[in-house]
Amino acid sequence: MKTPFRRLEEHLSKNHSTSFQAALFMLKLNNMLALKGQRSTERSDSVESDLLLWWEDFYVPVFEYILPKMGTLEKKKVLELGTGTGGTATLLAKRGASVIGIDLLSFRLAEAKARASEHDVAESVNFALMDAMHLAFPDNTFDFIISKSVLVFTEHAQTAKECYRVLKPGGKAIFIENMRYHPIAWLYRKMFLKYSAKLRYFSIHDVEKVGAEFESLEHREFHLSAVGALFWQKCLVIPSLYRTSFRLLKTIDISLLKCFPFLKRLCWITAVICHKN
Repeated sequence: MKTPFRRLEEHLSKNHSTSFQAALFMLKLNNMLALKGQRSTERSDSVESDLLLWWEDFYVPVFEYILPKMGTLEKKKVLELGTGTGGTATLLAKRGASVIGIDLLSFRLAEAKARASEHDVAESVNFALMDAMHLAFPDNTFDFIISKSVLVFTEHAQTAKECYRVLKPGGKAIFIENMRYHPIAWLYRKMFLKYSAKLRYFSIHDVEKVGAEFESLEHREFHLSAVGALFWQKCLVIPSLYRTSFRLLKTIDISLLKCFPFLKRLCWITAVICHKN
C-alpha cells in the first residue's frame, strides 16, 4: 500500500511544474522520517524515566541493570508486586510483556489503569487488589516477578516463598529495595519518616536470606556518595550543579564499590535477582 508521502512524491514527479524546491522538500521529508525512525528505536532500547515516577535519576541505572537480565519480554508473563500507579507495569507492557500488577490500595489501581490506557497498553496489563504475602495465583504462573520498594512493607521470607511458588521454573524474581544503613537515608528517615521504624529495610544479610528461598541469587547495590547530589536539588536548588555532581558522584561510586566491596552495605538501593531452577 502506498503511503501518503509516496503518493505525493509520485504526483510531484509527474507534474511538469515540479521545481527544485519540491525536490528539496521531498529530500527533507525523507530525512525527517528516517530520523524519526531512528529516535523511535533509541527510545525502545532505553529506560523511559517518566515511568519510574519518583527518584528517576537514581532508578534509571537500576533498571538499566535489571532489564538486560530479563531479556526479551515479548509474550512473557510478569507479576508486579505493589504496582502503585502502574509505572513499572506500563514500562514492561510497552516492551511486550503481559503484566498483572497488584496492590493493597484500590485508588492507586484506578490511577494505574489510567496510566496504562494513556500509554496504549491497557490490553496488556491487568490490575488486582491483592496482598503480596498471599498471592491468589496457581503455582508456576509467571516468567518474572518484580517489585520496587515493596518488600520493606512485608515479611521478607514469606513474600519470597510466595514468589517462588508462583514463579515458573527458569523464572526470576527481581526485588528493588531500599537499604538500611545509608547514612543520609538513615538520618532522613529518623528525622522525617516516623513510620520508617516499622519498615524492614534491607541489609546485605536480608538480601542473602531472601535469596536463600531460591536456587541462586545475584544482586547489585547502587548509590553511595551519589545521594549527596540531592543537596543541589532539594536544599539549594541549582539544577546544573545537581546534574554535574550526580554524574561525577555516580562515577565515583562505581569505582569505590569495585575497589571496596564492603561499602555496598552502605548503599541506598539494592537490586536483588533470584532464580528458580
